[in-house]
Amino acid sequence: MIDKSLLYDYGISYKGKWTHEIKAVCPKCSHDRKKKKEPCLSINTESGVFVCHHCQWSGKIFEKKMRKVEYVKPKYNNQTSLTDKVMKYFEGRGISQDCVKRNKISEDEVYMPQVQEKRKVIRFNYFRDDECVNVKFRDSEKNFKQVAGAEKVFYGLDDIKDNDEAIIVEGEFDKLSFDTIGLTNCVSVPDGAPNANAKNVEAKFSYLDNCYEYFENKKKIYIAVDNDANGRRLLDELSRRLGRDRCWIVDFPEGCKDSNDVLMTHGEKALYECYEDARAYPVEGVFGVDSVEEMLWDSYYNGKEKGVTTGYNSLDPHYTLRGAEFDVFTGIPGHGKTSFCLQLMLNSSILYGWKWGVFSPENYPINELYETLIEMYIGTTSDIESDHRMTVNEYRAGMTFINKHFFVVYPEESFSLDIILERFRYLVHAKGIKGVLIDPFNQLDHAYNGMSEANYVADTLNQIRKFTKANDVKFIVIAHPITMRSDNGVKDNEVPTAYRISGGANWFNKADNIITVHRPNPKDFYDTTTNIHVQKIKFQKLVGVPTGTPVSLNYHRPSGRFLENNAYPLDDLVNKVDGERLPY
Repeated sequence: MIDKSLLYDYGISYKGKWTHEIKAVCPKCSHDRKKKKEPCLSINTESGVFVCHHCQWSGKIFEKKMRKVEYVKPKYNNQTSLTDKVMKYFEGRGISQDCVKRNKISEDEVYMPQVQEKRKVIRFNYFRDDECVNVKFRDSEKNFKQVAGAEKVFYGLDDIKDNDEAIIVEGEFDKLSFDTIGLTNCVSVPDGAPNANAKNVEAKFSYLDNCYEYFENKKKIYIAVDNDANGRRLLDELSRRLGRDRCWIVDFPEGCKDSNDVLMTHGEKALYECYEDARAYPVEGVFGVDSVEEMLWDSYYNGKEKGVTTGYNSLDPHYTLRGAEFDVFTGIPGHGKTSFCLQLMLNSSILYGWKWGVFSPENYPINELYETLIEMYIGTTSDIESDHRMTVNEYRAGMTFINKHFFVVYPEESFSLDIILERFRYLVHAKGIKGVLIDPFNQLDHAYNGMSEANYVADTLNQIRKFTKANDVKFIVIAHPITMRSDNGVKDNEVPTAYRISGGANWFNKADNIITVHRPNPKDFYDTTTNIHVQKIKFQKLVGVPTGTPVSLNYHRPSGRFLENNAYPLDDLVNKVDGERLPY
């Protein structure tokens, strides 16, 4: 079994029980994901083999070699006497003489590549276990360089060794500023903060990998980095790597970029107050009123977002379309669930321009699904043998509209929920989709991994709910009941509920809205009456009130449309191209 400490060499943090198989947060991709704390990295502690199920980063953790990395050791002569000019410079920045001496700052004359000449410089000597392991040189024009090949560590590392709290800052002068006010348990990152366009961000944080053991015992870590965009990126990465639950953010007064600015502008007391007033890092999923204050005032003055019309006046009092909600449609196979969902989706595209991502492997090949949508949009068939076939121009108009509003997801490698959600997430970013459809749920690749069915379904539906809220999309899932025919206990005239779906109560509890699509006379070919039973609405003031008596529509086979009072209510809004639609 590999040693737990080896994980740190790979940037992997793990605090749980050490078993044969463990899961951790991936250091390569988790910081860019919505689910930043999701343990997507699987590690076999026997073999050392690891793989991320999100970004596919993989490899093997090897035991440390006997031979360590050979770092260049800088020359250090312990000469800490400074010229009056340099000493006055430090005093001008509020740094005391005692502080300068304690940190063993010295002077030197070295070649500076930025100006291509030798210059007199200040030496910030970096110590580890009382040994000088690196030096940063700084000239009067703020040019910097470090010893090539030296070990990257925090500046002031030895100062936090025997303390259960630490302060992290972004520069040597900021470290010295805290030193001056008596807070010597402070370290500075050696390379500042990464720029937004930095190509190798991981390399920027090699010092953290080299020094991680210094932070393992810390109960509180104060992060007091620069108040700018780069500083905020540094804050996010440090807190992610060190554990946000123990990180506290130090804020600076308006007009002050860093701790040295505060010291010079407002004095020692003001800087100490910044430290005392540090706030806990806002951990994901924990909110106060202040975090949603704007949304609350917007709701107060402008009202809450209500659902928009389905296109059917008889259905709207009971169910409307509202973003960021998870809807479940169920019903006996062959009763029109898929067709009705596609109709609602198409209506939203016609009325509001909504775009949709669709995973519907039962409607394969893909052209079949698109043809269904084209016929539904135009209002007649494309069948070559039909006397009422749509024209070429109508077919083209239908293709143009559907192409703009519907995108099919059909990954060849896997039908796992993770893969499907990944594709949907791409469509949110690249195409601006407003809603998604999974049809049906049982076509996903389900991996229980030793879980009970109930727990698996609960976890899966939670994943769907989180995606729905995080991406602000309408999420529709079509799910078949497990008992569907009369010989299995469900009669043709019985209306199945969400409790009939495998995993039963989880569906009813997790979904925002639940609708059953049911044909009361399925054996009568000519009776296409389709009843819509709205069984659950979570936010009734905003979406609608569940039905007592179902809403009845009629299915029109030639067009695939659902009619209300023998007409399609949105027909006037469709691009007719060649003239009027055929009468129903």
